[in-house]
Amino acid sequence: MINSSRFCVFARDYQIAESLLEAIMRHIRRYEHTDFNKKALLRKKKGRAVYVIFSSYGEREADLIYDKIKLLRAELSGFLDGIIVSHRRTGIRMDKTEKKAREAWEEVEIVISNSYKVPDMGNEKGKGADMRRALYYLNREKRGTAVGSDTVIVFLDADVLPEYFGAHFVLALSGAVMAGNDFARASFWREMGRIKKFLVQPLLSVIDHPCLGRLTEFHYPLAGEAAGTLKFFNSVGFWQRYGVETGINMELCRGDYKMADVNLGRYDHQHHSDLDIQKMAFGIIRTYLIQLYDYGIVRFSDGARISDIFRVSFIDERGRRQSRKFNLREKKYQPLKNML
Repeated sequence: MINSSRFCVFARDYQIAESLLEAIMRHIRRYEHTDFNKKALLRKKKGRAVYVIFSSYGEREADLIYDKIKLLRAELSGFLDGIIVSHRRTGIRMDKTEKKAREAWEEVEIVISNSYKVPDMGNEKGKGADMRRALYYLNREKRGTAVGSDTVIVFLDADVLPEYFGAHFVLALSGAVMAGNDFARASFWREMGRIKKFLVQPLLSVIDHPCLGRLTEFHYPLAGEAAGTLKFFNSVGFWQRYGVETGINMELCRGDYKMADVNLGRYDHQHHSDLDIQKMAFGIIRTYLIQLYDYGIVRFSDGARISDIFRVSFIDERGRRQSRKFNLREKKYQPLKNML
């Protein structure tokens, strides 16, 4: 005869253990870039494609793009399947960035974001919009080759200073994905940036909610260096401009995804003006609030709404009062899987 009391205790313990295991698995996994090397990843790759995508604007990063592509081509031969530069021209003709990219590696693929057509997109500018165009290009132009849902996509910022950049950026981020994670975001050893120190970490800590807890586990929540499977990136919405990293992070925490934080070591990049930092901060806060509202976590009343207008008032160096307004409205695009 079955002892019902012992059975109930066993069932309860099993449920507790299962809940604990689920909670552990939902935490962000942490890796050091030294956990991965090319030789070991080549054994694990087994025909799986790995693509790097850079986003660039005008000619300001032409030399940096050249250096990075040349380095990756030399050090990751046999591992890296391709490099795509999602490039936005400031004019109508081929510019220095395109020429330098091709000079570094003639097989690099360049998507001209000004003119590349995606069915549900217009001519919107913005980092997130151009990242999405590159993903659409990869889905449409590379399907039927080695590219599949498990293809590893590594997004890299073009403005990282050359003394800090290395092949370990790609090996560590792609390695974390090959270790079973859907998504991996980079973290770094550097003096904390203004956005992270004064905005992002306080903002992500101020609302306590079960589905938001993991946001604070990213050491650099808005790092532009990130990787994931093509299936993952096709499954999340992309914000057009400043909100792209925040939006992806929030969808990660709402969904049943495995995610990783990867320490890439020392890091620095070209710095932005104070006004650009202010615009970025506005876009991050705006995206965060819209996502919280859409998820039903916060509500507004008495006519309150989330504004698209960033207002700046200040006294300039001559003692004159100044004010400016910027319309920073940005679109949120549907997941690409809905239209492929």
